[in-house]
Amino acid sequence: MAGSRPVRSSATQAPGLTDRLAQWGQALVSTPLQLLTIGQRTPGSFFAVAPDSWPGDAVSGQRLLAGSLAACGEVGSIATGDHDPPWQRPGASELWLGALNGFGWLRDLRDCGDPAGAALAVRLIDDWIEREGRWSAATWKRDMLASRIAEWIRHYDWLATAADPTFAARFVHSLARQRLHLKRLSRTGLAGHATVATLKAMIFADVAFLREGQMYEKSLEQAVSRLGRFVKRYVLHDGVVAERAPHLQVEVLRHLIDVRAALASAEHKVPAEIGAAIDRLAPMLRFFRHGDGGLALFNGTWEGSRAMIDLVLARSGSGEGAPAMALASGFQRLTAGTSLVIADAGSPPGRGMDDDAHAGTLSFEMSAAHERLIVNCGVFPGAPREWRHFMRFTAAHSTAVVDDTNSSEITDHGALEYRAGNVLVDRAEDQGAQWLDMSHDGYRSLFGIIHRRRLWLSPDGGDLRGEDMFTGPEGRPVTTPDKRFIVRFHLHPAVKATLAQSGQAVLMRLPSGRGWRLRASGAGIGLAESIYLGEEGRQRRTEQIVLVGHVPAEGAAVKWALTRMEG
Repeated sequence: MAGSRPVRSSATQAPGLTDRLAQWGQALVSTPLQLLTIGQRTPGSFFAVAPDSWPGDAVSGQRLLAGSLAACGEVGSIATGDHDPPWQRPGASELWLGALNGFGWLRDLRDCGDPAGAALAVRLIDDWIEREGRWSAATWKRDMLASRIAEWIRHYDWLATAADPTFAARFVHSLARQRLHLKRLSRTGLAGHATVATLKAMIFADVAFLREGQMYEKSLEQAVSRLGRFVKRYVLHDGVVAERAPHLQVEVLRHLIDVRAALASAEHKVPAEIGAAIDRLAPMLRFFRHGDGGLALFNGTWEGSRAMIDLVLARSGSGEGAPAMALASGFQRLTAGTSLVIADAGSPPGRGMDDDAHAGTLSFEMSAAHERLIVNCGVFPGAPREWRHFMRFTAAHSTAVVDDTNSSEITDHGALEYRAGNVLVDRAEDQGAQWLDMSHDGYRSLFGIIHRRRLWLSPDGGDLRGEDMFTGPEGRPVTTPDKRFIVRFHLHPAVKATLAQSGQAVLMRLPSGRGWRLRASGAGIGLAESIYLGEEGRQRRTEQIVLVGHVPAEGAAVKWALTRMEG
């Protein structure tokens, strides 16, 4: 097919490009010879880097003490009996096993308020070393290795308070084996944020073994240099990560802050590229925050932890505020009064960065003070696989859809094809009012249609007006006329909506009691069911406003106004 595929009622996703590359790389290094060489050159000493300073969740820590791990929307036993070790437990989801074997939960045990937490952590690490210390396809995946190495090293001082005198030797021996395997895996198939996480773990391990001599010094220099070169191009000039996903903005910034702290603990110079990347990332993280402090839901993002975002920004050391626009990635931000609009006016992520990208070009979100009004559907980690797929569709975003077809094709292997291209945006201000004029050609090859969206926000923020136009390219007629369009406005679950004025308007009430009204011309207006996956671990029913019409050969336009209701 020459263009985007229609939305399907069901679909499955094969592993994305970066996952396949990682699997091929794993197969190459997981040969009998490789397995024999793991464990060579075991260091004789260990230097703990700066201890982990990110806060844990005390409730999760108490749950761990009681014998279960809650992660990625799933709760599972961590019992280590002979018949049911947790590390490869049948029936557990891949995401839950990834969280368990990544050991990010160590900080939850550390901060649970019970001294027994350290003893349990040592027992679990010893059990993992005994059962999984030899290479396994299930528990030695690159993302697990990277997380596990970093978490073990940064929690070593705390673990040592409850460990027996022989624990250090077992711990260091296992770390050295894992470091060697991760180093081999890092030679091929790295892309996107996984590169930052992997190189961070390599840096942590090399710093920890730095006293062992020149080999680790050379390896550290290589890893630091490689990370510096990578983030220089991966973190775009405007400060947005290449995947264009706000939740990865938090993750990558946090990784780089950790790297900076680890290098400082070893009195090693932090490359200018890493410091510059931190300085670019922080203002754009502020850019993606709504009035409630959570994240805008673009490209697989959920609201996230407000407290963690606050802490990451504080530790970044950057006080620069959110910019109005992101020129390289195309995101735009309109603010007036208590109203905030964030729009995706950029091209989808490029090849290798699009395995989880969403087809949401020209979508926008809006919040009023600390309350969300217009949203994208979002998706949280651990959401059911089919929902994670459907939430990538254009229909799951507050934008326009033509003929129930995605503006960028989501292929069976997860990447984007026939993506919305030629995404153009023009911005202007006039006496305090702000304009955005945006367009994309994602429907050109299929239907000969260009989608153009114009937004206008009043100086006081009480009036957001829009116009969605569907026209032929360069003024020519639409080549496949009479296709149905739907302009969607997904509402946050806390918003209550009712049809009014004989079906000519929709009234919306926010939890605070504030009201908004949407009116439209050029299309029929209605309410439909929707779903919200923007809160971690929750699927919430909500509603969406739909403006429905057809595109004749001469094109179509629908105008709408979202107005704050006084009183």
